[in-house]
Amino acid sequence: MSHTPKNVIVTGACGFIGSNFMNYIFRAWNTCNFVNVDKLILNSDTQYVRSSPRYKLELSDIKNEQKMLKILEENEIDTIIHFAADCTSTRCYEDTTEAVENNVVAFVAFLETVRRYGKLKRFLHISTDEVYGDSGLGADENGKNEQDLLLPGNPYAATKICGEAYAQVYRTAYGLPIVIARINNIYGPNQWDVKVVPRFIEIAKVRGNFTIQGSGKQLRSWLFVDDAARGIQAIAESGVLGDVYNLGTYFEMNVADLAHAVQKEVDTQLGREHHPPNFISIPDRPYNDLRYLLDISKADQKLGWQPTISFEEGLRRTVVSALRPKEHVQMGVVIFGGRGYVGQELQKILTARKIPYHLATTKPGTSTDEEVEKELVQLGGTHVVCCTGRTHGPGCNTIEYLEGGPEKTSENVRDNMFSVNSLAQISRRLGFHHTYIGTAYIFAYDEQHPVGGKAFKEDELPTFFGSSYSVVKGYTDRQMEYYNRWENINARITLPLTFDTTQPRNLLTKIVNYKELLGLPVSLSILPDCLGALVDLMAQRYQGNLNLVNPGPLSLYEIVKLYKEHVNPAVDPVEIAVGSERCKEILATKGNCALDTTLLQKLCPSIPSTRDSLVAQFKTMKA
Repeated sequence: MSHTPKNVIVTGACGFIGSNFMNYIFRAWNTCNFVNVDKLILNSDTQYVRSSPRYKLELSDIKNEQKMLKILEENEIDTIIHFAADCTSTRCYEDTTEAVENNVVAFVAFLETVRRYGKLKRFLHISTDEVYGDSGLGADENGKNEQDLLLPGNPYAATKICGEAYAQVYRTAYGLPIVIARINNIYGPNQWDVKVVPRFIEIAKVRGNFTIQGSGKQLRSWLFVDDAARGIQAIAESGVLGDVYNLGTYFEMNVADLAHAVQKEVDTQLGREHHPPNFISIPDRPYNDLRYLLDISKADQKLGWQPTISFEEGLRRTVVSALRPKEHVQMGVVIFGGRGYVGQELQKILTARKIPYHLATTKPGTSTDEEVEKELVQLGGTHVVCCTGRTHGPGCNTIEYLEGGPEKTSENVRDNMFSVNSLAQISRRLGFHHTYIGTAYIFAYDEQHPVGGKAFKEDELPTFFGSSYSVVKGYTDRQMEYYNRWENINARITLPLTFDTTQPRNLLTKIVNYKELLGLPVSLSILPDCLGALVDLMAQRYQGNLNLVNPGPLSLYEIVKLYKEHVNPAVDPVEIAVGSERCKEILATKGNCALDTTLLQKLCPSIPSTRDSLVAQFKTMKA
């Protein structure tokens, strides 16, 4: 029976295949209303899809049952095309647990929400040819058909088999109107550059060395994304519920020959003389299937579908798109504590990069979990940033405010520990990437970490307990280890500095007016640099502890000396020498330390050193 969609959810339509399908199907189903549900994982981008009164974007994880049920009911959805998945084989090797969370656990939660909704007419689940495993390399090899045994050769394929199994369970047990498409190796515009075609295009633009996994003789079928979109349309309209359909092509090319084709097309479009590619062999992944060959006769005979776009034409369109300048929006951010000093600086970064964000009004730890969760569901988004915390209060502008008495202890624990854990847990449950902007004021120079010696690394435990603030923050830092198993960044900043000397919370505003300053080198977080790096890592959905400070410790005295040299020669503090009695008094009560920035520099190579950043900015300032 033919199905005519009216109100359609397309999950993952900010990704590669989903966005191309959305742009294609928007014309084909020209009276339909579309809702794009996407958590903007990795290469997803809101700018890939056209805007229209018939289209809306909802930023959400599909496992957010409350939000998904609301979307289904408010939009009277009758059709779902489900692309959303963690689909990079290499990433799935590196973080198998996260792939299972995204491709299986979240998918099952989504199926359960759809079951509760109970009004769906068609659910098309997009799977992959990789579930079949290897095909032989012989010329007489038959393509895999829909009845063949599933023998996955990588963790991604295994998660997709799990997804198919649950789709069949919900079809059989609960009557969900599910049909499955297994699709061949696809290429086209908007593909993430870890994939071979866009990666090769970037290499070809600069005539670099083409990296080839293993021998480069792995055969791949190359299905252009618009042909795939047309096949998906056919399955959605005419596929038999409960059936599986292969979508693919019999055109094949090995990876080495692909490099030649890409280099030639890029050279042609750039109007320059063609140079053949140079190759570098790199280690293969643990198991790299040599060939995926599909039998697409069922789609041909039952649906009247075959690919029609030649590889040459598809590659031409792909290169045209890749060479065209684009703007990118790859996440939507909800900030808790956004009205504080650090939160305001984060807003400046997001605004400059045109990244949409909301300031939450609920307060974890004070508001109930239900209130916080309700606001997150309402606001949507993909990332949560926790800037909440207590460093001062009425009548006291320093952390001394938290010293003394049960009331202060309660306030300290509530705002510096409980609120962070509560928000991290809610973010995990709703499928948000969570970033906690914590502190390095939990470390202090000691025998193992002397001045000028070994710096504190990300995996080290707190060592400074000289204030109530540091004690509680140290516990919170350790608790973040639990959430780091999911999408969570525990970013340690210290002595946050900007170049706005009208901001009273700014370290620079304070120290340029001090009469004496410690000559002890310490790590600093220059916020325009460090928060910029943090936003980059959020977009990559990085997870784990991170020392978020500029490379190269510098003393407060040295900072003001640089300020004196480049901005205001009138400032003239006295240095408190290292080793002096005054210095020893300060060290006993303050968390002065140096953090190791090896990881940050590896992840964000362009982050400047403390000295270089200060000098560059001071030269632009006027006294």
